Amino acid sequence: MALNQNILSVVALVALIGMSSCKDDEKTNQYSKTEANVIIDDFNSSAVSDLQELSDVDGVQAIQDLFDLVEADDPFSGRVGTEKKEIRDFFKKKGKEFKSIFVPAKAINGRAASEEPFDFEGNLGVYAWNPDLGEAGEFEKTGNSEIIEIKFPTEGSATNNATLKLTAYSEIEVYDEEWEEYSYQPELLKASLFVNDVKVASLDFEVDWDDAGFPIAGDIVLTINDFKISVSFDTSGSTSSTLSVSLLHLEETLIASTITVKYENSSKSEESLKSIDGFIQLKGLKLQGNVDIKAADAVEVDWNDVFNLSLYSDGKKLGDIVFIEVDTEFVPFLQYADGSKEELETVLQPVIDEIDNLATDLGING
Repeated sequence: MALNQNILSVVALVALIGMSSCKDDEKTNQYSKTEANVIIDDFNSSAVSDLQELSDVDGVQAIQDLFDLVEADDPFSGRVGTEKKEIRDFFKKKGKEFKSIFVPAKAINGRAASEEPFDFEGNLGVYAWNPDLGEAGEFEKTGNSEIIEIKFPTEGSATNNATLKLTAYSEIEVYDEEWEEYSYQPELLKASLFVNDVKVASLDFEVDWDDAGFPIAGDIVLTINDFKISVSFDTSGSTSSTLSVSLLHLEETLIASTITVKYENSSKSEESLKSIDGFIQLKGLKLQGNVDIKAADAVEVDWNDVFNLSLYSDGKKLGDIVFIEVDTEFVPFLQYADGSKEELETVLQPVIDEIDNLATDLGING
């Protein structure tokens, strides 16, 4: 028996973003089906509204506009591969895109200029987008400054009405023995974005790297108008790694997750993956439990042994997640206090659709 592809994607997302090792021993601390349905309906309505507002804010569009000018993607999103080399290549690519604003894409001494280390102190100054330079416009230095300021037009503007201010930047040099080449990974980046003299976004980025150029630990905070996205991770444990993510709107939690991934040994290979514990929260709803990876290795897998999950609202259980075989596929259902069940994907469909729409709006790679 197998899970169908759509449900596998949902389950994989849950496993990656989080579940918590928390069990509710008090059976009476649970909403009735009627109460649960009212709470879920209210959640779907308010969560969709908040996600739509996020996709419309000026800061998101301005970030895209800047990197469109240098034929680059949005620097604050995009799917990062789970393999170490893919993670390193992702940061390397983003570094090249950022440096292309300051360094012409021409070879210098046989090496592409964008592959050279970025000299923050040497590039202090004001840079402005000039549509009359080159074939399609270029950035040019127009003045001096104690920081780096990049002026550019947002979509539909005839003037450089947006400014990116970079107040701190540093990177480390990494040598790739396999490819016999150097790369440079950012370890500190502090920046703010203004549109029509109003601050609409800021980024505070700090990441520690090992000698091979792989991220060990980091704290990243991105604010866009009234929204705040925080990411914290630590992979330094010998047999465990942790990740915390949150999205706030006016200090209200829209999305939050904390997970701990445990391994059987220090190789931290896919084969040594043991369990995932944590939670994923969408506004007042929280999916929590744990995933027993080793239980999936059984000859006959019972997905209810692999996934131990429950859905909560304000600390009170709405129902348990149970897997039921439907036409040879195992599908997750929400089981209410009275024992009745409803397909989980159907229960949360409005929010699932809006998350997909938001990813499309932000240009996140699928």
